[in-house]
This record gives sequence, structure tokens and C-alpha cells, in this order.
Amino acid sequence: MKKLLAITAIVASLLLISGGSALAQTNDTHLDGNTHPNVGAFLIQRPDHSLRIVCSGTLVSPTVFMTASHCTAYALSLGQTSAYVTFDPNFGTDPGHDILSTPYHGTIHHNPDAKPPYHADVSVIVLDAPVTGITPARIAPLGFLDGLQEAGTIKTTAYVNVGYGTAEQIVVPTVGPRFPFDGIRKWTISGFYALDPQYVHLNQNIHQDFSGTGYGDSGGPTFVQTANGPVIISVVSTGDVPCYATSVNQRVDTQASQDFLSQFLSLN
Repeated sequence: MKKLLAITAIVASLLLISGGSALAQTNDTHLDGNTHPNVGAFLIQRPDHSLRIVCSGTLVSPTVFMTASHCTAYALSLGQTSAYVTFDPNFGTDPGHDILSTPYHGTIHHNPDAKPPYHADVSVIVLDAPVTGITPARIAPLGFLDGLQEAGTIKTTAYVNVGYGTAEQIVVPTVGPRFPFDGIRKWTISGFYALDPQYVHLNQNIHQDFSGTGYGDSGGPTFVQTANGPVIISVVSTGDVPCYATSVNQRVDTQASQDFLSQFLSLN
């Protein structure tokens, strides 16, 4: 996740979403801890049976983990038709993760409408057994973002991203561009940039007091607060290469996304 500038109004908005919990900060980055326990990491298996993070995602029913199609396509390209999921907020720093110590395993269901690079960029992993002790996140209803646009509030809404990805690009002398990564779940807040029929484009320019997503946050959720609690409006698809300016997220409030997702869970 890209570094976040802490400004009072935006932090107050996020605390509303997280139930008022105080969050730790380190170097202006918000560690998630248990604030979004239903956001997890999508893991694939190495030859030695250890696991590595490739993307993020969200538990949207006790047995359904939603992520991005370009993430499931990558796993399938490696011959992996199943995947592992963790909800450990410190997966990257906790030792000893392998296929025997990670409890959540499931089958990849790749969106048949997906096309490279990011068309129909929402897919799921159906878990072998229900996840207990974690409340699934809710998906925004059909046309939710269009409703915000029609109401004139889309530009003033806080867009909360959660995931396990990298920070924005830094340039290390004599080494070159690097994207710091620790595999810890974090949250950031973006602003609105643009809306089209498939994607929402979010502003993560740190110089405008926003932040956003990086590599490894793909498939992770963006939440918007409603009167009935937070809902997921999109999953992370792509953005500018150094992770400085904008992210481009697959909307999950479209007819196409909801038609796919309704095969695996009940949508309100």
C-alpha cells in the first residue's frame, strides 16, 4: 500500500468505517491489524511447498474469496487450479508458512469473460470449508457508483483500500527503482478521479493528500461507507507503473460483475 498522509477529515471518515478503532501508524502507513479481518492474501505454492503472496482479495461469503481475474489467470498459467488464502494481517513477517500451516485452501473459478489485461477482472476462489470467526464483507448493490455520481457525492466520498501490496516506487542509488514490500495488511484512502462502465479510477496522489495501492494489492477491495456499513465497490486491477498517481479498479456494482458473482453467492 502506498504511504498515506494523515489528515484529520479523512482519518475521521475511516474510523467510521472501522467501528471507531484507533489504528497504529508507522512512517505514515496505516497497519490494518484486525480492522478488516475479511481481507486476505491470495497465495500460490512454490516447489518447496512454501507459499507466497501474489494478490489480495476479500471473503464475501463463508466459502467465497473474491479477487482479480488477472491474479487467477497468473495462477492458472503456472498450472495451479487451486490456491491458498490467509487472513493473517502479518503474513509477510510471521515465520513458517507452508501448505500444512495455512488452513484455507480452495478451487479457482476464473471468470469466463476475462480477457487480458484487465477485462472482466473479477474472479473467485471457492474454499473447501467455511471460514469461521470472520464476518464476510458486503458487495455494493447494482449501480451503486452510478447512484453516487447522480447524487453528486462521488467526488467527496472516501475510498478505502485494503491489501498486502507494495509501497509506491522509490529509487535506490546505484540500484534503481524498488517497491518496498513486507506482506503486512494495510489500509489507505484514495479520492475519486473518473468513472466508466467497467472501472472506477481513483486518485492516489500523495501531494493531494491521498494514497492508494501498489503491486500485490491487485484483487483487493475498495470500500465505501454507507448508512448500513461499508460495502465493496471494486477490486484493484491496475494503475500507473510507479504507483504514484492513479489506480484503475474493476467495478463490482455492474451487471456483468454481479452476474458472475451471483453464481457463487447471494447478492442483495
